[in-house]
Amino acid sequence: MGVKLKSIMPTRPIELKDLAGKSISIDAFNWIYQFLTTIRLADGSLLTDRKGNVTTHLNGLFYRSINLLENNITPFFVFDGPAPKFKKETLKERQEAKQEAVRLAATAKTPEEKNMYLRRSAAINDYIIDSSKDLLDLMGIPYLQAPAEGEAQAAKINRDGLVYAVASQDYDTLLFGANRLVRNLNISNRKKVAGKGISANVSPELIETKDVGLSREQMILISLFVGTDYNEGVKGIGPKKALDIAKSKSAEEILGAYDFGSSYDIKEVYQYFLEPKVVESREKPELKSIDKERLMAFLCTEHSFDEQRMKAALERINRQDNVLSRYG
Repeated sequence: MGVKLKSIMPTRPIELKDLAGKSISIDAFNWIYQFLTTIRLADGSLLTDRKGNVTTHLNGLFYRSINLLENNITPFFVFDGPAPKFKKETLKERQEAKQEAVRLAATAKTPEEKNMYLRRSAAINDYIIDSSKDLLDLMGIPYLQAPAEGEAQAAKINRDGLVYAVASQDYDTLLFGANRLVRNLNISNRKKVAGKGISANVSPELIETKDVGLSREQMILISLFVGTDYNEGVKGIGPKKALDIAKSKSAEEILGAYDFGSSYDIKEVYQYFLEPKVVESREKPELKSIDKERLMAFLCTEHSFDEQRMKAALERINRQDNVLSRYG
């Protein structure tokens, strides 16, 4: 879901060239969900290989990674581990919503309606995670398995100075301590508008915490008011009103004065944002040599990708006169 902080976040538009020569930690699940939701056939079904295995996520991961590499950007993917206990209710609600979407898709009266519900039913399973990691290994792209929330781990990597920024659509990474957040880091400047079946023009944008004018603690408090993956929020209080409260009162005063819609002690939730479960990583992400032969076999032989298209995509990074020359 992500925290709804857009209205109070100062952003500035950037281009891919502004990130050239930089490393970016990427919330892998955030991107994979995007692919499973947006990359579909006309009838709303997912892309599959000859054996019926889903390949939508591989398609999105391959081409978006190629685009980053072509622009001399080093991606560092971070995968979610087990969710913290606070997220139990949210995950349950999401699962029920997906099941309902599957049911509604089966009884849809129009192709458009069926397509919409099928997109809402997107889910990540072990096969999707494992095959995504296999693809990254073959492409020589680094990734890390987080012990809990991928966003928290990606933020930790950024805060420690190992990468320039975190790429995610969600603002949660800022609550977990990221210094910079890049949103809309897409291959094209088009983005699907949720629930409307249309696309809108979007451009990459950068948020730097130094420009926000709020402490990390204040951002967490505001988020608890409007609702997070760990709590429902306080009824009648939106981002701007929450901003005023967070600026005028201490965390101790605020946390003891409102019902934040959580089954857990809200002080414990607040503290989790400050000290999430993460692992230490001391090495900056580096690209490794691509295994072209095995990569082509994985994509084309195992998963039915078009061989000529894959070769053409790889040629885009072979021609780069930079750190990606190791891919030649």
